[in-house]
Amino acid sequence: MNKQLYIYDCLKAKLRTSDGNFMTIGAGEKNTFRVRMRAQSGGSFAQRDGACRFFPHGKVAGYSLNGISMNGDVVIRPETMYLFVLEGGCFICWYGNEASRPDFSQYDPSVWYLYNAEACEWYGPYALRSLPVVARELPQGILATFQGLEHCAFYLHDVLDVADYAMHTTEEPEEAPLPAHRPESLRCPSCWEFFKPGEELAIAVHPDLMGDDILGEDDMLRFLPEETNAQGMPVDACGSSCSEYACPHCHQKLPPFFSQTHQHIISLVGVPAAGKTYYLASLVRELELQFPRDFGLPFRDADPVSNEPLNDMCERLFSAQTPQEAYIGKTRMQGRLYHKVWRNGVFANMPRPFIYNLNKDGETHSIVLYDNAGEDFQPGRDTALTPGSHHLAVASAILFLFDPTANPGFRRLLQDSSNDPQLRNSLYRPGRQAMLLAESEMRLRTRLNLPPSEKLNIPMAIIIGKCDTWKHLLGPEPLLPATRNGMFMPEHINLNSERLRQFIFNIAPHICTNAEAISANVRYFAASALGESPVEFRDEISGTTLIGPASGQVRPFRVTEPMLWALHEVEPALIPAAQN
Repeated sequence: MNKQLYIYDCLKAKLRTSDGNFMTIGAGEKNTFRVRMRAQSGGSFAQRDGACRFFPHGKVAGYSLNGISMNGDVVIRPETMYLFVLEGGCFICWYGNEASRPDFSQYDPSVWYLYNAEACEWYGPYALRSLPVVARELPQGILATFQGLEHCAFYLHDVLDVADYAMHTTEEPEEAPLPAHRPESLRCPSCWEFFKPGEELAIAVHPDLMGDDILGEDDMLRFLPEETNAQGMPVDACGSSCSEYACPHCHQKLPPFFSQTHQHIISLVGVPAAGKTYYLASLVRELELQFPRDFGLPFRDADPVSNEPLNDMCERLFSAQTPQEAYIGKTRMQGRLYHKVWRNGVFANMPRPFIYNLNKDGETHSIVLYDNAGEDFQPGRDTALTPGSHHLAVASAILFLFDPTANPGFRRLLQDSSNDPQLRNSLYRPGRQAMLLAESEMRLRTRLNLPPSEKLNIPMAIIIGKCDTWKHLLGPEPLLPATRNGMFMPEHINLNSERLRQFIFNIAPHICTNAEAISANVRYFAASALGESPVEFRDEISGTTLIGPASGQVRPFRVTEPMLWALHEVEPALIPAAQN
């Protein structure tokens, strides 16, 4: 059962529920909860991937959580009552399953009681407006609760500002609804920091405005728009109209219309030489074909300039005439698939985001992909200067690409039945794929403050790659199709997953146990990015022997199924599915 975030406004006696969206608090009219405070935007509750956090925004001096003064972001743990006070707002937060949540219908915040713990005395009932007057006659440390809120209480001094506001306010404006198709909060695909729509920086275009305080003298100035032209476009200080926007944190350029999309970060994980780049290139090309063909949905390039490296690899792979032309070299942490991003006060080496849009029913969903170097996920690589794998903690889904040609058990089974040159490679170290999963689990738990006994609900696909070398080991019965007559088949995915899990468990059980320790929502898939085994060829420049695709034989096999399943789990209405 999915957990939900419940927030009860004690000032207005209103309950709001979120199953994944952001809920914001502040003085501005676009906030989910409008409260009396100095900042237009005071903070946001974010529920993602089995964890929930509260993030205070820049101008907030502090807040109180269960009577403790706080300044930074905090994890909202499941099945725990939180009493929350932020300037003129007083709230109760609960994150968990509906079956165990408090009965908010019994709450009546118009009737308050006070408790003196030292004297073991109760006072009241009082109206909320009366509490500032009553507090003058009482000692420090008094607790305040209201009708129906059993076994929990605020500190009276924490709610006095809220009570003072109630005493001097006769009518409060209702929260204004947010515009349609506009998320309440956004996450930069380059630095992974949150910001609200309207906080984006415009990128100046006039040549006299060259030079940015973060990116340096070779980049155009980023600025918060104050003036617009007749078309509503920002105007820079020299009067030029600006059409591009940047993240307010790292100043990296954002894709066009980014603030109007629903964002889904999909993290692809795998050891070096697992074939992640080939898989990613095949995945994008196949999705461009499958979404219009099977579902009638356009899958389009959101930013051709930023996506150029991945699009170039797709074109190279599917149009080459020789193995040399189709060969895609190892992803390097200093190559064009990475860039320097200002993050936490330093420039960090980060993977470039590749963003593609999926349109349905007038809404746009952004699919954000990364081609990480396998070294990013190895122990010791998770530093402030190389935080390239941190997108795991903000991902909507994780795809783990398992390389069977690097596994000793698979090698023994295939030594007499396959001529794949990858099976002769001696560079692999046994056990490092399980180590990568264990390292990923540690990083996720650390970043999300997740206790060892709790699992994520994030979809996690274990892709047994290069299946052209081993699918005969499954037997003659083919795997069930993932789609049929324009409908996604979740039951087929589940049946295939059970069969593949048993298959890989018999060969490499540690892969299953490590994956299932991370997420409570794991499925297993078979895929081949090339469709046939690669070939060896001699590089004319270096004289070394390399392994690359056999020209003209790139026929991806079932590469889109993990993505279809992940997107269906994240946004069930996005992909039409057959009913069981």
